[in-house]
Amino acid sequence: VAKDLGLQLPALRHRGIHIFDTGRTQYFLLDLQNGHLPSKERVDREEICAALAKCALNFEGLVKNPT
Repeated sequence: VAKDLGLQLPALRHRGIHIFDTGRTQYFLLDLQNGHLPSKERVDREEICAALAKCALNFEGLVKNPT
């Protein structure tokens, strides 16, 4: 995430970025130590998108202090 936003890690922490999943379950979290976006919960494709050919998990990033 830090790399995609073009920020160094201290700037990422300073700007107060938060990750929000658009569904009920929060699958991702932002690791402010390294700027990575690991999964927080097990992602079960059959449970999330049972009969769909394409499956996507959407999330949003909120930055308190704009870039």
